[in-house]
Amino acid sequence: MSDMRELDMEALENVVGGVNKTVNTGTPQNAAIKDAPGDGKVIASLPNGTVVDTIGAPCYDRETKRNWIQVTFVTASGKKKKGWIAASIVGLPR
Repeated sequence: MSDMRELDMEALENVVGGVNKTVNTGTPQNAAIKDAPGDGKVIASLPNGTVVDTIGAPCYDRETKRNWIQVTFVTASGKKKKGWIAASIVGLPR
C-alpha cells in the first residue's frame, strides 16, 4: 500500500490550525516553502528543526500526489511569513 493518499477524516481531525510542527526533510537539504500547494513558486527555504505553525487543514494536490499544509514561520530576520509545505515534511501523511 502506498503512503500517497488523501488524508482521511480521522487524520484531518488531528490537524487543525495552531498546531506546531517541526520541519524534517529526512536529508541535509532545507524544506521548500511555496506560495501555493503543489507546483507553487518557492518563497522560502527552511532548515530541519525549524518549528512552523499550521493553518487550517491539509489539502491534496492530485498533480504532485501529495498533501500540503499552510504554515506560518519566522524568517532569519524575524519576519513572520505564510506559505505551503509538503505535509510529509512536518510529520503528516504524504
